[in-house]
Amino acid sequence: MILISLGFCRFCLQWSSVLNNFCSYFYPNSVFWYIAITWEFTNTLVFWLTSLLAVVYCVQVCSFTHPVLLWLRWRILRLISWSLLGSLLVSCTTIIFSAIRYHINIQLVSMMHFPRNNTVTERLKTSGQNYFIIQQVAVLVIPFLLFLASTILLIASLSQHLGQMQHHKT
Repeated sequence: MILISLGFCRFCLQWSSVLNNFCSYFYPNSVFWYIAITWEFTNTLVFWLTSLLAVVYCVQVCSFTHPVLLWLRWRILRLISWSLLGSLLVSCTTIIFSAIRYHINIQLVSMMHFPRNNTVTERLKTSGQNYFIIQQVAVLVIPFLLFLASTILLIASLSQHLGQMQHHKT
């Protein structure tokens, strides 16, 4: 189920990337914010699904006997559908944040054509940049840390298994 979801999201990510590049090449002054929001949604969803796949693979393969890993191994099949739903909900929240950010950018572009007060545009530009950084950190750090922890645990488990195999050579 995770692999099918990940494959479908990667397909959508590639198409939204192609559309975004195509539109920005042939219409450089136009704003295709809906394509960019679609790309951000699929990119975030692919990121979360990849980390979920790494966690599931780690739980299934690791040979550690820690109670948390044993509990996860016992309940992993029931947690997969909820994890898929959670990653979809997190990705849907990025649509809201992205729409707000693109609205701020559109306001900035429209304010540049009028006689303006520089403090207002600078304040909007700074708030838009800070908003983007906070969004990216909040949405992408958690799956990155999950992916990193599961990969480190998997490598440690496989190196422990390799050591046991070399110790029991006959």
